[in-house]
Amino acid sequence: MCRKWEILAIKEMPLKEKYDKLLDQYVQDGLMNFALHKELGTMDKRNDMMLKVWKKMLPSYMGIALKVMKTIAPGTTFKKLVNSFVSFSQVTTPLSNIELTWVSDREAVMRTKDCPLLVRGRELAKKAGLDLDPKEICRNDSKNMPKMLEQFGIEVTMELEENGCRATAKLK
Repeated sequence: MCRKWEILAIKEMPLKEKYDKLLDQYVQDGLMNFALHKELGTMDKRNDMMLKVWKKMLPSYMGIALKVMKTIAPGTTFKKLVNSFVSFSQVTTPLSNIELTWVSDREAVMRTKDCPLLVRGRELAKKAGLDLDPKEICRNDSKNMPKMLEQFGIEVTMELEENGCRATAKLK
């Protein structure tokens, strides 16, 4: 039987601690998902599903009016899309670890340093006994990113770096 005074003794977890634990859980789930599909030889099915889901979900993350706006003001639309992507990236990566450079109103370079998905991913993979380097996930997923963004008329190339990546996006 639970007593009232026992429940009140539990304090609410601080927001930073919640975020850290949720991020670890998210990274761990991604590692397990990738490792399982790799082991089962179903990586193509994983990638197809990921692409299918992201193509449907991206408009809600980036703003549904982007397809229409692109025909009216492509440069402005591209900037809004890139800024939305950088903003959304803060779910897993602190803004201080993201560097955004505008080459023109139709080209941007986003560089991520000390990416938690890589840094924490390595620690969690080792702790969990998974024979997996998170860079494998990045290498794989960087092949899907261009396919996801082509519906917006954006060409993307990605290069992996030591603890992050460099993505170049160009409006076609």
